[in-house]
Order: sequence, then structure tokens, then C-alpha cells
Amino acid sequence: MRALKSLLVFSGVLLSLLLPLHTHAATDDSLNLVTSPLPISLSGSPGSTLTTDIRIKNGSTHEETLKVSLMKFSAYGDEGKPAIADRAPGDDYFDWVSFSPTTFAAPPGQWITVKMTIKLPPSAAFGYYYAAVFSRAGAPEKSSGRQNVLIGSTAVLALVEAEVPGAKRTANVVSFSADQRFYEFLPATFKVKVRNSGNVHLIPTGNIFIKRGDKTVATLKVNSAQGNVLPSSNRIFTAAWKDGFPLYTEKESGGQVVLDKDDKPVTDLKWDFSKASKLKFGHYSAHLLLAYDNGKQDVPLEAIVSFWVIPWRVIFLVIFAIALPALLVYLIMRRRMNRLLAEKTGRKK
Repeated sequence: MRALKSLLVFSGVLLSLLLPLHTHAATDDSLNLVTSPLPISLSGSPGSTLTTDIRIKNGSTHEETLKVSLMKFSAYGDEGKPAIADRAPGDDYFDWVSFSPTTFAAPPGQWITVKMTIKLPPSAAFGYYYAAVFSRAGAPEKSSGRQNVLIGSTAVLALVEAEVPGAKRTANVVSFSADQRFYEFLPATFKVKVRNSGNVHLIPTGNIFIKRGDKTVATLKVNSAQGNVLPSSNRIFTAAWKDGFPLYTEKESGGQVVLDKDDKPVTDLKWDFSKASKLKFGHYSAHLLLAYDNGKQDVPLEAIVSFWVIPWRVIFLVIFAIALPALLVYLIMRRRMNRLLAEKTGRKK
């Protein structure tokens, strides 16, 4: 192993010779709020009253006067991102919700508790999806479109289920893929697209088992944050295998991830030779095993994808490091043979 590390260090030196949250800047007037919990999940029978505490903290250095208002959210796109929207005609379920207090002073650094009350009528059924929006009192909420962003506001999502017969919880894996078929170095990123074809939100969780042959070499968690998939929508969950050498890491500047012109993270190849034993090479398979609760039991969801890791630069450098001494010996021996041959020919003359 010591010889291997020495060879990899030498290869790294040769390699250095051979190869040359996207965020918006805050202003002094920006609203800085922290909320808990996120998101909220409630359930109850029709006719019952549900309550929950929402805690909010003013992270700025001065007191704010805040208000809380109600909006709704749904899922859009293949990734299932929340789309926050105003009340529309026919959204009578807005009338079931109240907050206490609705306007309040928020000193800096202090947690304030706001109680959210939802009175489910006897006619309530299945799922309702609210957004409790906190903003400065007197300031109108300005939606930035189909994003989970409200300019000058912070939203807490609340998923409410009215428990009635006929609730349908069913899901399937639409696709399971790796971002590449061939890798030179890790990370390898996997995407799981899950579709909820039922009428109630559900939470699929599980693992991706990375195998080489029959041996499991890594286990990745999927949806450890307990994200919900809304009815009649898709949601994409990602997981990355990063236990490798060398490793591509996201480049940061000023504590923020650097993005390229396409808003994708810029990466650097990091050579940490203390992790040289984690060099990956060969054919691997990723086995997905998810499960969700259909109201009676856990239902498994499975899929598999294969990929290759071929560290061609390391292979080239190792071959070069092995071949170079042999080439030098050959050249030295050939020079000596030519010299001896020349001396022998000279004596004959």
C-alpha cells in the first residue's frame, strides 16, 4: 500500500505538470427571517379542528413589524417544485384557516410563536396545501412566478389531510438514472423520479445500494428530508456518491457556490492523497429500494442502473511511471551495446 501511495503521489505531480446556491446579495433593508418547522404536516377527520405552532425569528439587527397571510401551493414540472399562488375563485378552504396573532412585533434574534388553526368542515376530504406567508406589515406580497420564492417574504408550507374513506396512496418510479454512463472520477449523481398517481400526498424514502459485483460498496439515502410528493404530480430526488479519489468538488467563493453561464456549479478536481485507497475503477450497479405507506402497509419500489468508473488519467500516469524506468534501462543498455559493438569493430580493423 505504501508503494501504491508513493506511485500515486508521483502520478499526481506528473498530472499537475501535464494538465494545466446561487444566491442574491443581501442589502441592509433585506428581510431576514428563520422559520420552524418546515414543512408542516397535519391530518384529522372532517369536522375536527387542527392546530400547529409556527415559530419565526427575526435574523436582522433591528426590530420588524410582521404580518402573516395565507396562500396555497401546488407542484409543477418534473421536479415537483412548489408553486405558490394566491387564492382563486372556489378556494373555500382558505376560510377554514386563521392565525393568532396576524400582526406582531419581532425583536431581533427572538423566536415568536404564531398559532395556525384549521377548522375542517364535515365536507372536507383528502388533501389541502397551504402556504403561511410572513412579510413586513403593510407590504404586499409579490410572487416571482412559478418558484418557491416570494419577494420580501418567507413562506412555511402546510400539508393537511382530511381523513376520509377513499384515500388513494399509490406511487411508482418513473425513472432512475445516473447523470453519466462513464465516469473518470466521482461523484456519481443519481436521479429518482417518483409519480404520485393517488389523491393524497405521500413520502417515499429509501436507499441506493452501490454494488461492484455482489459486494455492496456504498449506501446512499434517498429523501432523508422526508419530502412529500403531491397528488397527480412527479418529484425528483437526487443522491450523490462522493466517496472517491480524486474527487470533483464544487468551487466556492465568499462562501457561495460558483456557477457557470448555464447556472451549473463549477467544479475542481481535488487530489487528497490521504484518500488514495478510495480510487474507484470498474463496472458498478446502483440498486434503488424505496418504500411508501399506502395507509395499510409499506409498498416497495425498486429499480437498477449500471455505470462505469474508468480513471484514464491515473491509468495513463501509472503506465507511464512503470514504463519510464523500463525505457530508460532499455536506452542505457542499447547505448552500451552500441559502444561495445563499435569497440569490437574498431579492434578488428
